[in-house]
Amino acid sequence: MGIEEQWNNAANVLVALITTYGLRVVGAIIILCAGWMTSRLLYTAVVRLCQQTPRIDRTVALFLGNAARYTVLVFTFVAVLTTFGIATTSFVAVLGALGIAIGLALQGTLSNLAAGIMLVVFRPFHIGDRVETGGVTGIAREINLFFTEIDGDDNTRVIIPNGKLWGEIVKVPTRNDTARLEFRVPRPANEDVGTAISRLRGLIEGDQRVLNVGAIGIDSLEADKYTLAAQVWVPRDAATPFKFDLNRSIKEEFDRKPPAAVERRAG
Repeated sequence: MGIEEQWNNAANVLVALITTYGLRVVGAIIILCAGWMTSRLLYTAVVRLCQQTPRIDRTVALFLGNAARYTVLVFTFVAVLTTFGIATTSFVAVLGALGIAIGLALQGTLSNLAAGIMLVVFRPFHIGDRVETGGVTGIAREINLFFTEIDGDDNTRVIIPNGKLWGEIVKVPTRNDTARLEFRVPRPANEDVGTAISRLRGLIEGDQRVLNVGAIGIDSLEADKYTLAAQVWVPRDAATPFKFDLNRSIKEEFDRKPPAAVERRAG
C-alpha cells in the first residue's frame, strides 16, 4: 500500500468522523450554551420573584435560585450525553455506582451542602446579620449552597464553608435590640472607692442612651491599684458611639481631682 493510498484512507476516515460526530459536536455546543444561559436567566427570575414577596427571606430566595440553576445544568449535561448517543439509563446506573465513591471522596463538600440546607431551613441568622464565628466577625452578605460570604470588620470578603457555620458556635449579636457593654476603669489604691464608684455611676446614668445599669464594683485588686467594672445596656445601634463617648468622659472625669480631695486641700 502506497503512501498516497494511506493518505486517502486517513482522509476518508476523517471525513467519516466529521460527518458522524461533527453535527453532534455542534449540537452539544448549542445545548451547552442554551443550558448555561437558561440557568442564569432562571436564577435571576426565581430570585426576583421571591423578592417580590416580603414573606420570603433573601436567604431562601438565593437558595431557591441556586437550586434551580444547578437543576438546569444537570439536565443540560444529560442532554449533551444523549446527543452523542449515550443512553441516559445506563448513565444513571453508572452514576449511581460512582455515587458511593464520589460521596466518600467528597465528604467535606457534601457536608457543606447539607449544612447549607440546614442554614436555609432553620435560619439561625439572616443576610445582613452580624455574626461571630471561628475568629471571624462581620456582616453576612450571602448564603450559598456550599459556603457563606461575610464582610469582615476590615472590609474584606471572607468565605466560610457552611459546615463550619453549622458545626461550630455562632454568635449573632444583631438578633437582640440591645447590647451589653462592660467597662473597666483602673484607679490608684489610695483613692476612695465610694467616691470613684459614685463618679462612674454619675457618668453612666447621665447619658440618655443608657437603658439599664448593672452592678458597679471592684473587679480586681492589686498592690498599687484596683479596677472598677460596670455593665451597661444600650440600644444596639448606639453601642459603638456610646462606648467611645463614655470612655472619653471617664478619662476626662478621672483626670480631675475628686471633690473630696479638693475640699481637703482647700481646708
